[in-house]
Amino acid sequence: MPEQAKDQVKSGDRDYQIVPTYSLTAQLYDRMVGLYAFEQWRENFERLERRYEFDLSLSGDVACGTGLASSYLLGRGAGVMGFDRSPQMLLAARKRMPASAVRLLRQDMRYLSPPFLLSLIICASDSMNHLLCELDIRRALRSFSAALKPGGYVLFDMNTAWQLREGSDSEPWDFEVDGVPMRWLSQWRESDQTAHLRLIFPGIINESGAAKVEVHRERAYPAGRILQELSDAGFDMAEVLDAAGLGKAGDKTRRLQFIARK
Repeated sequence: MPEQAKDQVKSGDRDYQIVPTYSLTAQLYDRMVGLYAFEQWRENFERLERRYEFDLSLSGDVACGTGLASSYLLGRGAGVMGFDRSPQMLLAARKRMPASAVRLLRQDMRYLSPPFLLSLIICASDSMNHLLCELDIRRALRSFSAALKPGGYVLFDMNTAWQLREGSDSEPWDFEVDGVPMRWLSQWRESDQTAHLRLIFPGIINESGAAKVEVHRERAYPAGRILQELSDAGFDMAEVLDAAGLGKAGDKTRRLQFIARK
Protein backbone atom coordinates (compact mmCIF):
# COMPACT_ATOMS: atom_id res chain seq x y z
CA MET A 1 0.00 0.00 0.00
CA PRO A 2 1.37 3.47 -0.82
CA GLU A 3 2.71 5.58 2.02
CA GLN A 4 0.01 7.88 3.45
CA ALA A 5 0.18 11.39 1.96
CA LYS A 6 1.06 14.23 4.31
CA ASP A 7 -2.27 15.88 3.46
CA GLN A 8 -4.24 12.74 4.33
CA VAL A 9 -6.23 12.86 7.57
CA LYS A 10 -8.45 10.45 9.45
CA SER A 11 -11.96 11.21 10.70
CA GLY A 12 -13.85 8.43 12.44
CA ASP A 13 -13.26 5.24 10.48
CA ARG A 14 -12.61 6.97 7.15
CA ASP A 15 -9.45 8.47 5.64
CA TYR A 16 -9.61 11.74 3.73
CA GLN A 17 -7.12 13.49 1.48
CA ILE A 18 -7.22 17.29 1.44
CA VAL A 19 -6.73 18.57 -2.13
CA PRO A 20 -6.24 22.14 -3.40
CA THR A 21 -9.30 24.38 -3.33
CA TYR A 22 -11.26 24.24 -6.62
CA SER A 23 -9.13 21.40 -7.97
CA LEU A 24 -12.27 19.23 -8.07
CA THR A 25 -15.08 21.78 -8.07
CA ALA A 26 -13.86 24.00 -10.93
CA GLN A 27 -15.69 21.93 -13.55
CA LEU A 28 -18.84 21.77 -11.38
CA TYR A 29 -18.79 25.31 -10.02
CA ASP A 30 -21.21 26.92 -12.47
CA ARG A 31 -23.96 24.40 -11.74
CA MET A 32 -23.28 24.50 -8.01
CA VAL A 33 -23.41 28.27 -7.41
CA GLY A 34 -21.67 30.09 -10.27
CA LEU A 35 -24.59 30.76 -12.62
CA TYR A 36 -26.88 31.94 -9.82
CA ALA A 37 -24.19 34.20 -8.33
CA PHE A 38 -23.34 35.60 -11.77
CA GLU A 39 -26.93 36.70 -12.46
CA GLN A 40 -27.02 38.58 -9.17
CA TRP A 41 -23.65 40.17 -9.95
CA ARG A 42 -24.68 41.15 -13.49
CA GLU A 43 -27.83 42.92 -12.32
CA ASN A 44 -25.90 44.94 -9.73
CA PHE A 45 -23.08 45.69 -12.15
CA GLU A 46 -25.43 47.14 -14.75
CA ARG A 47 -27.18 49.32 -12.18
CA LEU A 48 -23.85 50.59 -10.81
CA GLU A 49 -22.52 51.17 -14.32
CA ARG A 50 -25.40 53.51 -15.06
CA ARG A 51 -24.65 55.36 -11.85
CA TYR A 52 -20.87 55.67 -12.21
CA GLU A 53 -20.26 55.33 -15.97
CA PHE A 54 -17.40 52.85 -15.76
CA ASP A 55 -14.69 52.80 -18.40
CA LEU A 56 -14.67 49.21 -19.71
CA SER A 57 -11.78 49.72 -22.14
CA LEU A 58 -9.41 47.44 -20.16
CA SER A 59 -11.24 45.56 -17.42
CA GLY A 60 -9.58 43.20 -14.97
CA ASP A 61 -11.60 40.28 -13.61
CA VAL A 62 -9.78 39.30 -10.42
CA ALA A 63 -10.49 35.81 -9.05
CA CYS A 64 -12.20 35.28 -12.40
CA GLY A 65 -13.09 31.65 -11.70
CA THR A 66 -14.80 29.99 -14.65
CA GLY A 67 -14.93 33.27 -16.56
CA LEU A 68 -18.63 34.08 -16.42
CA ALA A 69 -18.07 37.79 -15.71
CA SER A 70 -15.14 37.97 -18.13
CA SER A 71 -17.27 36.49 -20.89
CA TYR A 72 -20.07 38.95 -20.12
CA LEU A 73 -17.70 41.93 -20.26
CA LEU A 74 -16.21 40.62 -23.49
CA GLY A 75 -19.71 40.51 -24.96
CA ARG A 76 -20.12 44.15 -23.96
CA GLY A 77 -17.12 45.07 -26.10
CA ALA A 78 -14.71 45.47 -23.18
CA GLY A 79 -11.05 44.66 -23.25
CA VAL A 80 -10.69 41.93 -20.63
CA MET A 81 -7.92 40.33 -18.61
CA GLY A 82 -8.74 37.54 -16.16
CA PHE A 83 -6.71 36.65 -13.08
CA ASP A 84 -7.01 33.63 -10.79
CA ARG A 85 -4.77 31.62 -8.51
CA SER A 86 -6.39 28.27 -9.39
CA PRO A 87 -5.08 26.58 -12.56
CA GLN A 88 -8.25 24.49 -12.73
CA MET A 89 -10.45 27.61 -12.68
CA LEU A 90 -8.33 29.22 -15.39
CA LEU A 91 -8.70 26.09 -17.49
CA ALA A 92 -12.49 26.28 -17.12
CA ALA A 93 -12.40 29.97 -18.08
CA ARG A 94 -10.28 29.23 -21.13
CA LYS A 95 -12.83 26.69 -22.35
CA ARG A 96 -15.48 29.42 -22.19
CA MET A 97 -13.61 32.05 -24.23
CA PRO A 98 -11.28 32.04 -27.24
CA ALA A 99 -7.60 32.54 -26.39
CA SER A 100 -7.39 35.50 -28.76
CA ALA A 101 -10.17 37.38 -26.94
CA VAL A 102 -9.17 37.34 -23.27
CA ARG A 103 -5.78 37.17 -21.65
CA LEU A 104 -5.87 34.87 -18.61
CA LEU A 105 -3.08 35.06 -16.04
CA ARG A 106 -2.38 32.96 -12.98
CA GLN A 107 -1.95 35.62 -10.30
CA ASP A 108 -2.72 36.04 -6.61
CA MET A 109 -4.98 39.04 -5.91
CA ARG A 110 -2.66 40.15 -3.10
CA TYR A 111 0.13 40.64 -5.64
CA LEU A 112 -1.78 41.62 -8.75
CA SER A 113 0.58 42.69 -11.50
CA PRO A 114 -1.13 43.20 -14.87
CA PRO A 115 1.06 44.06 -17.86
CA PHE A 116 -1.00 47.24 -18.42
CA LEU A 117 -2.88 49.60 -16.12
CA LEU A 118 -6.57 48.73 -15.94
CA SER A 119 -9.58 51.03 -16.26
CA LEU A 120 -11.80 48.82 -14.09
CA ILE A 121 -11.28 45.98 -11.63
CA ILE A 122 -14.02 43.60 -10.55
CA CYS A 123 -13.67 40.91 -7.89
CA ALA A 124 -16.96 39.06 -7.52
CA SER A 125 -18.62 36.25 -5.57
CA ASP A 126 -17.12 36.97 -2.12
CA SER A 127 -13.60 36.17 -3.31
CA MET A 128 -12.18 38.78 -0.92
CA ASN A 129 -13.59 36.83 2.04
CA HIS A 130 -11.05 34.11 1.30
CA LEU A 131 -8.32 36.45 2.55
CA LEU A 132 -8.08 35.39 6.18
CA CYS A 133 -6.06 38.20 7.74
CA GLU A 134 -6.17 42.00 7.59
CA LEU A 135 -2.66 42.16 6.16
CA ASP A 136 -3.82 40.20 3.12
CA ILE A 137 -6.82 42.52 2.70
CA ARG A 138 -4.40 45.47 2.79
CA ARG A 139 -2.10 43.83 0.25
CA ALA A 140 -4.96 43.07 -2.13
CA LEU A 141 -6.48 46.55 -2.01
CA ARG A 142 -3.10 48.20 -2.51
CA SER A 143 -2.36 45.92 -5.43
CA PHE A 144 -5.73 46.89 -6.93
CA SER A 145 -4.89 50.56 -6.52
CA ALA A 146 -1.47 50.12 -8.12
CA ALA A 147 -3.04 48.25 -11.07
CA LEU A 148 -5.66 50.94 -11.85
CA LYS A 149 -5.45 54.02 -14.01
CA PRO A 150 -6.27 57.31 -12.27
CA GLY A 151 -10.05 57.61 -12.17
CA GLY A 152 -10.50 53.85 -12.48
CA TYR A 153 -12.97 51.95 -10.32
CA VAL A 154 -12.82 48.75 -8.31
CA LEU A 155 -15.96 46.76 -7.44
CA PHE A 156 -16.05 43.82 -5.08
CA ASP A 157 -18.58 42.14 -2.81
CA MET A 158 -18.08 40.43 0.54
CA ASN A 159 -20.17 38.17 2.75
CA THR A 160 -20.97 39.59 6.17
CA ALA A 161 -20.64 37.82 9.50
CA TRP A 162 -24.45 37.54 9.50
CA GLN A 163 -24.40 35.66 6.20
CA LEU A 164 -21.55 33.34 7.10
CA ARG A 165 -22.95 32.61 10.56
CA GLU A 166 -26.47 31.92 9.30
CA GLY A 167 -25.19 29.87 6.38
CA SER A 168 -23.13 27.52 8.53
CA ASP A 169 -24.63 24.28 9.74
CA SER A 170 -22.81 21.56 11.63
CA GLU A 171 -25.14 18.95 10.12
CA PRO A 172 -23.91 17.37 6.85
CA TRP A 173 -25.70 18.09 3.61
CA ASP A 174 -25.52 15.42 0.89
CA PHE A 175 -26.22 16.37 -2.71
CA GLU A 176 -25.17 15.62 -6.29
CA VAL A 177 -24.05 17.78 -9.21
CA ASP A 178 -23.73 16.31 -12.71
CA GLY A 179 -23.78 12.82 -11.23
CA VAL A 180 -20.99 13.59 -8.75
CA PRO A 181 -22.04 12.94 -5.11
CA MET A 182 -20.80 15.39 -2.48
CA ARG A 183 -21.13 15.99 1.24
CA TRP A 184 -21.08 19.56 2.53
CA LEU A 185 -19.98 20.19 6.14
CA SER A 186 -19.84 23.79 7.35
CA GLN A 187 -18.98 25.43 10.65
CA TRP A 188 -18.86 29.03 11.93
CA ARG A 189 -16.19 30.09 14.40
CA GLU A 190 -17.22 33.21 16.30
CA SER A 191 -13.79 33.74 17.86
CA ASP A 192 -12.16 34.79 14.60
CA GLN A 193 -15.28 35.39 12.45
CA THR A 194 -14.47 32.57 10.04
CA ALA A 195 -16.60 30.00 8.24
CA HIS A 196 -15.07 26.63 7.41
CA LEU A 197 -16.50 24.42 4.68
CA ARG A 198 -15.42 20.86 3.96
CA LEU A 199 -16.64 19.57 0.61
CA ILE A 200 -16.20 15.80 0.63
CA PHE A 201 -16.23 13.67 -2.53
CA PRO A 202 -16.97 10.13 -1.26
CA GLY A 203 -16.76 8.65 -4.75
CA ILE A 204 -13.39 10.23 -5.66
CA ILE A 205 -10.61 8.41 -3.84
CA ASN A 206 -6.84 8.23 -4.03
CA GLU A 207 -4.74 5.10 -4.46
CA SER A 208 -4.95 4.30 -0.73
CA GLY A 209 -8.73 4.58 -0.63
CA ALA A 210 -8.99 8.03 1.00
CA ALA A 211 -11.89 10.20 -0.17
CA LYS A 212 -10.82 13.60 -1.50
CA VAL A 213 -11.86 16.80 0.27
CA GLU A 214 -11.69 20.49 -0.58
CA VAL A 215 -11.50 22.87 2.37
CA HIS A 216 -12.85 26.41 1.85
CA ARG A 217 -12.49 29.17 4.45
CA GLU A 218 -13.97 32.66 4.56
CA ARG A 219 -13.57 35.48 7.06
CA ALA A 220 -15.99 38.33 7.68
CA TYR A 221 -14.72 41.89 8.13
CA PRO A 222 -16.54 44.99 9.40
CA ALA A 223 -17.50 47.33 6.56
CA GLY A 224 -15.74 50.23 8.27
CA ARG A 225 -12.46 48.32 8.31
CA ILE A 226 -12.63 47.72 4.55
CA LEU A 227 -13.52 51.36 3.84
CA GLN A 228 -10.51 52.49 5.89
CA GLU A 229 -8.22 50.11 4.02
CA LEU A 230 -9.54 51.46 0.71
CA SER A 231 -8.76 55.00 1.81
CA ASP A 232 -5.29 53.99 2.98
CA ALA A 233 -4.70 52.27 -0.38
CA GLY A 234 -5.19 55.56 -2.22
CA PHE A 235 -8.83 55.47 -3.30
CA ASP A 236 -10.34 58.96 -3.11
CA MET A 237 -13.95 57.72 -3.07
CA ALA A 238 -15.30 54.57 -1.46
CA GLU A 239 -18.76 53.48 -0.43
CA VAL A 240 -20.55 50.34 0.67
CA LEU A 241 -24.08 49.20 -0.16
CA ASP A 242 -26.31 46.25 0.58
CA ALA A 243 -25.81 43.97 -2.42
CA ALA A 244 -29.49 43.01 -2.21
CA GLY A 245 -31.06 46.05 -3.82
CA LEU A 246 -28.04 48.39 -3.56
CA GLY A 247 -29.54 50.32 -0.69
CA LYS A 248 -28.02 51.22 2.66
CA ALA A 249 -26.28 48.34 4.43
CA GLY A 250 -27.64 47.35 7.85
CA ASP A 251 -27.19 44.84 10.66
CA LYS A 252 -28.98 42.09 8.71
CA THR A 253 -27.20 42.71 5.40
CA ARG A 254 -25.93 39.42 4.02
CA ARG A 255 -23.58 40.70 1.34
CA LEU A 256 -21.79 44.02 1.05
CA GLN A 257 -21.11 45.72 -2.28
CA PHE A 258 -18.05 47.99 -2.28
CA ILE A 259 -17.31 50.61 -4.96
CA ALA A 260 -14.16 52.71 -4.93
CA ARG A 261 -12.49 55.14 -7.33
CA LYS A 262 -8.79 55.80 -7.53
